[in-house]
Amino acid sequence: MMVLAAACGDPKPATQSAAPAARPVAVPEPTPARQLGSWNGAGSTTLGFVSESGSFRITWMAQNQDNARPGTFVLTLRSGISGRPIKVIADHRSAGGGSVEFGDDPRMYEFLVESAGINWHIAVDETFAPRPK
Repeated sequence: MMVLAAACGDPKPATQSAAPAARPVAVPEPTPARQLGSWNGAGSTTLGFVSESGSFRITWMAQNQDNARPGTFVLTLRSGISGRPIKVIADHRSAGGGSVEFGDDPRMYEFLVESAGINWHIAVDETFAPRPK
């Protein structure tokens, strides 16, 4: 009976141990972006650039030439060698803008800009610096 009474007694309060001190975590400095190109225009054209890392950010803006008649803007990233479409970056009607992060192999790229009734601006920044050779 005593054994049962001892087993059913009040539990001992839990002891709190001090948490280990937090260690600072080393966070690498972000690699600064390097501009690969910046273009303004209206209408359709093809624009080329070279990425040494294959990692870049594409920023685009479109503005209607006439607000009463919204224009169209299609921006396609293609291989600079074969012209093969890689990714449609923007397919937009009227004014607007956006930014897309892209990662692939280092190589020559080109944009196919298809635009009607739009003044556009495109900028490309390399976001991952290539390693020194």
